Amino acid sequence: MLRVMNGDTVNWVFAVAPLCAFVAVLLVLYRATHAAAPRERVPLGKTYACAQCGRRGKHEHMVPVTHEGAVVWYCARCAH
Repeated sequence: MLRVMNGDTVNWVFAVAPLCAFVAVLLVLYRATHAAAPRERVPLGKTYACAQCGRRGKHEHMVPVTHEGAVVWYCARCAH
């Protein structure tokens, strides 16, 4: 004859199962991100983004404009 589970056992299983699944997903994600070989990071030179169009450029190619004490950088195309 089939054995019937009582309500406390069913409640405990459905309370603990999501927690165990969440911990398992966290462990897998941690291992996937931290176990990888460290990547070589190339240091990028200091660049400035145009305040109007967002184009990035080196310091020599940008035009600084001062607004109330703050310096805003524009590319040569947007500065005119």
